[in-house]
Amino acid sequence: MAGPGFWGHPAGRLLLLLLLLPPALMEGPLVFVAVVFRHGDRAPLVSYPTDPHKEAVSALWPRGLGQLTRVYIRSTDFDRTLESAQANLAGLFPEAAPGRPESAWRPIPVHTVPTSEDKLLRFPMRSCPRYHELLREATEAAEYQAALEGWTDFLIRLENFTGLSLVGEPLRRAWKVLDTLMCQQAHGLPLPSWASPDVLQTLAQISALDIGAHVGPPRAAEKAQLTGGILLDAILSNFSRVQRLGLPLKMVMYSAHDSTLLALQGALGLYDGHTPPYAACLGFEFRRRLGDLDEDSGNITISLFYRNDSASPPLPLRLPGCQAPCPLGRFHQLTAPARPPAHGVPCHGSREPAATAGDGPRCWGGSGGGTCRDSHPRVLPAATVVPLLAGAVAVLAALSMGLGLLAWRPGCLRAWGGPV
Repeated sequence: MAGPGFWGHPAGRLLLLLLLLPPALMEGPLVFVAVVFRHGDRAPLVSYPTDPHKEAVSALWPRGLGQLTRVYIRSTDFDRTLESAQANLAGLFPEAAPGRPESAWRPIPVHTVPTSEDKLLRFPMRSCPRYHELLREATEAAEYQAALEGWTDFLIRLENFTGLSLVGEPLRRAWKVLDTLMCQQAHGLPLPSWASPDVLQTLAQISALDIGAHVGPPRAAEKAQLTGGILLDAILSNFSRVQRLGLPLKMVMYSAHDSTLLALQGALGLYDGHTPPYAACLGFEFRRRLGDLDEDSGNITISLFYRNDSASPPLPLRLPGCQAPCPLGRFHQLTAPARPPAHGVPCHGSREPAATAGDGPRCWGGSGGGTCRDSHPRVLPAATVVPLLAGAVAVLAALSMGLGLLAWRPGCLRAWGGPV
């Protein structure tokens, strides 16, 4: 589809993942799709002082740490997500694939914004005091501290192995060790002798505990309003605007990160303790019930699918409290606590004075896409266009599952004026 060897490329496997979503289900015709996926495999983000492959970094990863390995497209954002998005578009739309005659080449845009400005997939964690309060409450809980104490000896040994300072530091530092080892293993590099299966399993348990503190209880819903609930709200708002305005948009794709998927899983109450692998994909299918020809009746259901293995079909997921497929109204009702309200979620901490109409930070949610910024009069209201994606956003129209394909052009987005 995109040239010899394409299916062997990580991005090719990601495309295969998308193409193998289940056929039309019994509940009726497919009317809208939203997909959030992790980019294809990359080089490690960081090394560590005693990394046996440290001296060969420039040879092993000639394009630098954190990059994909065989495709290069320069961007001001994350190359790995932009590349994954464009590779998928090249496969979905042969006319966009590289190598075609100039007269037949039809590039499809991938939208993005600078990382510092994007609040749809890069959540207000660092700049939001309230989120840090919630995270501190989770990490100071007795259960968390007991688990951490049980790993003290392990972390001391890991310090000797890696040359890193880990005891008393955020657990994310230990997670980065695991990430580096997994990247190296995926590329066929031998792991150091100390990186036994037991060590890797313990690092995975440490990672799960830390991720749970970020997206799970206590106060999971309030955390979601500042993170994954922003994206969830945008997905629902996208479909609502398509239906209300009769737009031709049929699919929205988000090329993002494991942290994006984890936050979205947390907002849905579906985090299972596992980190999404490369090219993992969480799909939302909006369908109209059979026999319902009235597009304005609201008789829509949502089905959730998660694919974390390109050799297996997608796994159907069930939103807690609702049988699958879940009626759209019930889905809205159950996810409301995790989605930011229209007036926004305050980012100030409980010990700080609340922001007034013209002063202080506020995380704006709802259809505004969730941006944490100074709330001066210039702050964007909830109905304003939001940034597309951190890393990469691909917005495209496609009549799917037996309806054929319909090209959608950027002008539609400008006319839409809603969150994507």
